[in-house]
Amino acid sequence: MSAIGDRTAWIEQLDVSDVQIDGLIRIAGYLPEGRPPEEVVAMEKAASYGAYAVFFEAETQGRAGAPQAFIFVGNGPADDPAFAELHKRIWSWGGVPLLYRRLPGLIQLFRCAHKADFVSASGDLVCKPVKTLALAARINAREAWWDAERLRNSTLWDDPAACKLLLSSSKSAHRRLVDAVGDLHNRLKQSGLLNARLRRRLLILSLLIAYLEERGALPADFFGQFSEGATRFFHVMADGPALVQIFRALETRFNGHVFRIEDEDRAALENSTELHGFSTLLEGREEVGGQLNLWALYSFRDLPVEVISHIYQLFVSDTDSSVYTPPSLVRLMLDEALSWRRLDRLIDRGELILDPACGSGIFLVEAYKRLVLHWRSRNGWAKPGVDVLRTLIERLRGIDVEGGAIELAAFSLCLALCDALEPEDIRASVQLFPKLTDRTLIEACFFEAREKARIDGPVGVVVGNPPFESALKTEGAQRSYARFTEALGAGADKQVAYLFLAETMELLAPGGVLSMLQQYNLIYNASSAPVRAAFFKRWDVREILDFVSIRGLFSKGGADTKIVAVVAEASEAPQDRRILHAVFRRAGRADAEQGFDIDYYDLHWLPRSEVLSEPSPDIWRAGLLGGARAYGLVKRLKRYRTLKQHAAERGWHVREGFVEGKKGVSRSADHLIGKPLLPSAALTLDGIDKSQITVVPDKPIEGPRSAELFTPPMLLVREHEDLPHAIWSADYLTFKNQIVGFAQAQRDDLEVLARWLEAESIPLRAYAAGISTKLFTQKATNVAGADVLALPFPEDGDLDLSDNERIIAEDIVFQYREFIRKGSESRLLREDAGPALEDFARLFCKQIGAVYRAKPLVSLPPRRWPGIVCHPFVFGSGMIDWEGEESLHGKVDALLREQKGASVSITRIARIYDGHFIFLLKPDRLRYWLRSVALRDSDDVLADLRTQGF
Repeated sequence: MSAIGDRTAWIEQLDVSDVQIDGLIRIAGYLPEGRPPEEVVAMEKAASYGAYAVFFEAETQGRAGAPQAFIFVGNGPADDPAFAELHKRIWSWGGVPLLYRRLPGLIQLFRCAHKADFVSASGDLVCKPVKTLALAARINAREAWWDAERLRNSTLWDDPAACKLLLSSSKSAHRRLVDAVGDLHNRLKQSGLLNARLRRRLLILSLLIAYLEERGALPADFFGQFSEGATRFFHVMADGPALVQIFRALETRFNGHVFRIEDEDRAALENSTELHGFSTLLEGREEVGGQLNLWALYSFRDLPVEVISHIYQLFVSDTDSSVYTPPSLVRLMLDEALSWRRLDRLIDRGELILDPACGSGIFLVEAYKRLVLHWRSRNGWAKPGVDVLRTLIERLRGIDVEGGAIELAAFSLCLALCDALEPEDIRASVQLFPKLTDRTLIEACFFEAREKARIDGPVGVVVGNPPFESALKTEGAQRSYARFTEALGAGADKQVAYLFLAETMELLAPGGVLSMLQQYNLIYNASSAPVRAAFFKRWDVREILDFVSIRGLFSKGGADTKIVAVVAEASEAPQDRRILHAVFRRAGRADAEQGFDIDYYDLHWLPRSEVLSEPSPDIWRAGLLGGARAYGLVKRLKRYRTLKQHAAERGWHVREGFVEGKKGVSRSADHLIGKPLLPSAALTLDGIDKSQITVVPDKPIEGPRSAELFTPPMLLVREHEDLPHAIWSADYLTFKNQIVGFAQAQRDDLEVLARWLEAESIPLRAYAAGISTKLFTQKATNVAGADVLALPFPEDGDLDLSDNERIIAEDIVFQYREFIRKGSESRLLREDAGPALEDFARLFCKQIGAVYRAKPLVSLPPRRWPGIVCHPFVFGSGMIDWEGEESLHGKVDALLREQKGASVSITRIARIYDGHFIFLLKPDRLRYWLRSVALRDSDDVLADLRTQGF
């Protein structure tokens, strides 16, 4: 590997075969035997594109790191149009974020998880790198994306500037495809051409035929058989009789009812006068502005099969509850459920993989791909034939109440089968697709299907994303809810997702595993406590994967659904079970759907006994705010008397302000209409902004409250995370239910309370963040009125906070709250640790020194490497001999990154003990060097030292 000071030298050494470059695996001479399956697949894909090598993240524990870049070496011109076409193909695939292309004297960087750089303003294909580096200037290259070490240890993606330049969720191929198909669907709908079912059917079949065309799976003269001179599907789209013949021929060739059309639709096509206009709209020939249309922009042969599932939301009738699941999330969930050992068991025992609300089949497609990969790994990496592929599909079961969803799931699975074959095998096959409906895929309510035993085999794995809704829309769901309430009591939430969770666990074979999405309320709502307790008590819950901090994961129509994933085994939990609460943050790769990163500090191992004994959601919320010490702070402050109790003892009148009318509900409100009104935004940290006071309009008011609540003097507290508050002593003043009022009290008493709220502002804000039923999950910055009333207020006004507790509170308020909302855009990930290192080291030494006093721990000057800080400490005295620095530095990649499946990378914290020296190696972002993190690090180090006998 190149010297530390010259980290772009790997570019020159690419084609020197006897030079080993960490992370880079060359295609030539690659042998798959004994290598991780995920690596083999990436290498095969790179070879199919003609790449020279693949750059991987650091490998740990025999598991391949995720591929970061394909490397190309050539002698062609810098603006080679052939490479523009290749860039388009790999962009459409979306499996790596970067391409490097080395040419004589320079190297080009292309992005594949951002906008379509290969399209010019006039709509032509162009070879357009996002960055170019002249090899003569490599020593001066400071940008992270040229640095092999930062690629290897993934600290490249800790850099917000790199993420902004190289990654984008809204501009990437797959998101743009969803938008493009959605736009096309809307234009077809607005046209009024053909009936709705036939419009949808033709659009779906057009996508499938485009895939088959581009893969070379159809004979060269296929379309010419039905219309003279036709070479593409669009050449026959306007010819109804020819179109019917094509679908008949494809159904005969491929089977599986994929190309079948109903008699009514067949007649409509044969006699339609609207097909020319429909074909023109579908092909997009009339688009203006120089932009490539849907069919020209994408390489359909390269699009991952599961991306087709993104169009599910366009074709189901229940669009409020049915949304697509991002493929990166699907891969992560299946990583937790379908290990290679689990696949061995599934094959040996003849068990099934079930998605009980399969939608368009995205979970089934990913499961099928893993079954195929597993078969290959157990058969010398041979390519499976058609018979094997059909047999593997038999391992899948999908159920959905929507016929359109089943249609799309069948379509997606057939594409997945094609994807595992070579084009010549597809062309040579007859009756290629198995019949999927009524066996592999069942159109039914899941609860009714279970009652009627339509799932014909032992279920070993359950995966999926059930609908999140309170309406029980089928009789089966109603009967399931009746059983649910009989077991848990009438107070159980009427949430369909809970029914799927409960009933699929009962369906699993002993020892089977479930990996299922649930809405955030399963762990974050107090009302879900009975459901949560019953489930955790009955089953071995291994993990809760928490995505509450990631905004827009399921964004649709402005919604921002917050979700968690439950991973549980159908067995009795061991007595010492610790449940992993893994908190995923909003970061560059997650935003761009390239995978997920998680920090060591966001892995919280909760004793099952404590989870069962704690009915409130506080233990889970603490995970968002730093973990055990945050939970300890909240738990201790909860023992104090609350503001609500204090007000009740004094007979104060305390309530939220009035509630506006909804759906025509209104009550008498003469004491409100026309009276002065304080908008909630006018109550600020600086007091009341009188200029914003208006009057109550003459509109319906559902909850008018009483005039006493609005009669001064009053202490007003806004339901905001910063708890703005002020005393109002002037005239009568009304306010809405975003403000809590304390009235019918002496002004002196209110002033005492107001001064105390100000003096203890930081710990009280931290406490509100730790208990709020609304903050983070329902609203970005708002708390509930109940949260304000639950604030602790000791009789003597003393919270008795230790210095360490105040540190925890300060980091919650000034760091973690923003971190939850903004992720990679927060200070914690934007800013370098530099200014914080001294405070971190001081507190770390203090904590260790409180136990080991004979030789106090001393901080030594930290060492900086690309994206990493190595901070040494010594007991007593001593100096570091950095002469062997390269040896330590060479281990950093494996020390700091752990690949957990293909979809999640864990940033670990390396603690190295060498004699009386301690080395902490961590990324260089502020997030890893907070004072509250110093407390956690010191806890971990003290535990390590005790284990080692010190």
